Amino acid sequence: MISVICGPKGSGKTKEIIGRANEALDVCKGNIVFLTDSPDCSRDVSTAIRYINLRDYGKVTEESLLGFLGGVVASNSDVSKIYLDGLARLLGMPADDMEELFIGLEDLSENHDVDICVSVTCDKPPKFLKKYL
Repeated sequence: MISVICGPKGSGKTKEIIGRANEALDVCKGNIVFLTDSPDCSRDVSTAIRYINLRDYGKVTEESLLGFLGGVVASNSDVSKIYLDGLARLLGMPADDMEELFIGLEDLSENHDVDICVSVTCDKPPKFLKKYL
């Protein structure tokens, strides 16, 4: 399952996704992974959650992100939830251009039984994102 938190810059998306990740610890039977492009929120994410700063792994593209997430799931079959903060900022692209990426995220989610929650900065969500809201 894919879920999306979207809104304009400064609307509290990061705080919400961190809250969701921390709350998931109470009900999640598998491992939780939180990915972002900044160390700024690392102290707010529970230490029981695997925190990954994607900037530590070089330039991030749609293709490399899907490969990285596939590697995370392949290396630990107990991953059941992935939280990805700041997708538009991370990729340097508007939400309108992310439809193919979300198709890839949906495939990963369905094929490996992992829930993925993504935060995306956008003033108005594109049509394709509405099914994930």
